[in-house]
Amino acid sequence: MSLSGMEGGRRGGWLPLAGMAWAVLVSSTLLLVCDAAKEMPYFLEPISNVTVPAGRDVRLACVVDHLSNYKLAWIQQDRSAILTVGNHVITRNDRIGVSHDGHRTWYLTIKDVRPGDAGTYMCQINTATAISQTGHVSVVVPPYIKDEMSSDDVTLQEGMDVTLVCSARGSPVPSIMWRREDKSDIRVNLTSTMKEAPGPLLHLSKVSRTDMGAYLCIASNGVPPSVSKRIDVVIRFLPTVYVPHQLVGVPLGQDVTIECYIEAWPKGLNYWKRPNGIEILHSDDKYEVKEVEGSQKYKTHMLLTIQRVSKSDIGKYNCIANNSQGGAEQVVRVSDTGVVPSNRNALNKGGFENKESSVGKPAIPAVNWSKTNEAAPPLKNDFEEHRKASQRSQTTHQQQTTKMLQKPNLGFESLLPSPSSSSPSPRGSRYRSPALLASLSSLLASHSRHSHRSWFLGFLLLLGFLSL
Repeated sequence: MSLSGMEGGRRGGWLPLAGMAWAVLVSSTLLLVCDAAKEMPYFLEPISNVTVPAGRDVRLACVVDHLSNYKLAWIQQDRSAILTVGNHVITRNDRIGVSHDGHRTWYLTIKDVRPGDAGTYMCQINTATAISQTGHVSVVVPPYIKDEMSSDDVTLQEGMDVTLVCSARGSPVPSIMWRREDKSDIRVNLTSTMKEAPGPLLHLSKVSRTDMGAYLCIASNGVPPSVSKRIDVVIRFLPTVYVPHQLVGVPLGQDVTIECYIEAWPKGLNYWKRPNGIEILHSDDKYEVKEVEGSQKYKTHMLLTIQRVSKSDIGKYNCIANNSQGGAEQVVRVSDTGVVPSNRNALNKGGFENKESSVGKPAIPAVNWSKTNEAAPPLKNDFEEHRKASQRSQTTHQQQTTKMLQKPNLGFESLLPSPSSSSPSPRGSRYRSPALLASLSSLLASHSRHSHRSWFLGFLLLLGFLSL
């Protein structure tokens, strides 16, 4: 074949083959480009922000489609620290873990979360131009009180100033509120009080006994639970004694209770002293001693019951309080309020006797005490019968004398029993002196000639004679 023939063959057969090869190359390239564009990874949903209390576990999710052969990494953005790549943990922190659900979700797990774990976490894919998205982890810490930076229990004298300190930590930063344990008001100064006082410092000026008690420092930040610290404020002061009734009356033979109120801190020795100076420290058969604690620990209610009061129990009783700061006392007087019968004469009937009071007041009947120290009740019925009989006898004598004097010509001797009369007198038979009778007759007969004074004397003599 000639050269020209060969050249004609190239022009007629090889050129179509070259065109076909070029077409295949172009189409393959386009297919590769299309396939590459079609399989690029992308995120299906954002990473959720998470708030977790310290000590809990937290998990972040990164959802990716068409990851193919690309790699996914978790990065702590605030520290620029790579935590995981694919299924491998890069960091040395053993609390960090990574997992894949076998489809499109990759999980970053942080166990036992600590405040230092808070921050921004990035999910990144190593494409030609890296793509990524982030999520935020917030760690909240319940409040806690730093005891070494807060006040302990405090003791001071009444009238001094004191400042209480409460230091608290937490995330978010906690707020501090002061309250009293007994729910009473806090006296921040001499003129103002409040139920609650805010702030880490509580200043009490010129404290008094009413400021004594437990104060609570309460810290809260919205993360449960809130915490508190109890600070006990102890105030020392001199005892004071208050007596509600300084004079107490009681009939003899009855029981009586006297009382006093004591305020003192620290507590000391509280007791009663009898009128004779003897101290009453404990209860016995005669005295019952009670100490009742008041609404505040520094208050005491003292009660003394005197059983079966006798005259030796009448007098002043001292309520005495002593402590390390000093002492104080008040007096309660016990008086006799017995009722006295109208007749003050000695009455011997039934063994009952009425005695005069040594202070000039009407006396009450004397009481005989048995060996068992129990009061024997007075014989009221016998006393009343004797008194009424005496009054009836006196009234009868006066009526007889009045009738006799109304008869002007009646001889006095005719009204008197004869010495030989068989009827005895109330106190036995007695012979009246004729001379005495004559004197009385002459006085009565001459009443019209003498003065009224002579008449009155004669009347008194007659009464005395009739009572014999």
